[in-house]
Amino acid sequence: MNEHLSFEDGWRVLEQGIVKCSKILEGFTSTRPTVAEYMNCYDCAYRMAVQKKDYCREMYNGYKTTLEKCVHAMVEFFYYMVLPHLMHKRDDYLFREIVNMWSNYSTMISCVSGFFSYLDRCFVAHSKLPSLNDTAATSFFGPVFSFFKDEVTDALLTLIRRERDGSDIDMGPLVGVMRGICRSEVQTFMKNAVLQDTYAYYSKRSSEWIMHYSLPDYLAKVQESMEKETKRLAHLCIPEGDISELCLQVVNAPLMQTYENYAREKHIGGEVLLQTYKTVEDELLARCSNMTLDGC
Repeated sequence: MNEHLSFEDGWRVLEQGIVKCSKILEGFTSTRPTVAEYMNCYDCAYRMAVQKKDYCREMYNGYKTTLEKCVHAMVEFFYYMVLPHLMHKRDDYLFREIVNMWSNYSTMISCVSGFFSYLDRCFVAHSKLPSLNDTAATSFFGPVFSFFKDEVTDALLTLIRRERDGSDIDMGPLVGVMRGICRSEVQTFMKNAVLQDTYAYYSKRSSEWIMHYSLPDYLAKVQESMEKETKRLAHLCIPEGDISELCLQVVNAPLMQTYENYAREKHIGGEVLLQTYKTVEDELLARCSNMTLDGC
């Protein structure tokens, strides 16, 4: 155990373990290392992390690079060899394939990350680096978005809009992918896309609702929309900041802009308008502030 283990020799063992686990990406979900192989990989990673001349940084970088290569090869094959034959399939076919890839990849990572659990607990945490699971998410969604950014984004936003409009959507795959994205380096892009699409959605709905509902009922719709959207964004694990504040920007703002423009256009004002707005606004802010964002 005291003998120095070179990075080349140790990484050769670890890479073989990762490559074996990568067969899961091809659909062979029962392909797992044996107990002996697993312990051999763990032992190599542990020794290289604790010996006097450690290779923690090299292992961390190798883990990321190897995963990126595995995913890039999988996505490239799908893009050039499979996708051209699927152009007449249903619109959500690509998204369902991405969901399947992510599911298999997550299974693979649950195996591979075990090899490096000591590295994750000690070196990664101490160095304040992204966790191995976060690194794995970036290694997946980086190549995926490189090939399919527009298609994946459109598919996700379409499903969110359909669910918002009341369609019976299986939210499990959508939430699973969104939670993976929110652990990766593409999270800011996707968060902004969701928020911009939400703003556009309620800008359009506001023009329809203001003509269909009385002003008190319209304000009730604003309140209902705020409550539902706050829960929806929390469920999708939109990160960074107060979700209630984001909802004020992308839900309340467009709806209330239409409300104020309509009232001004119709010369509705005075104490009635002010009191109606104030009463609903106070209730809305009070209820939103009491919401908890569990599960993220």
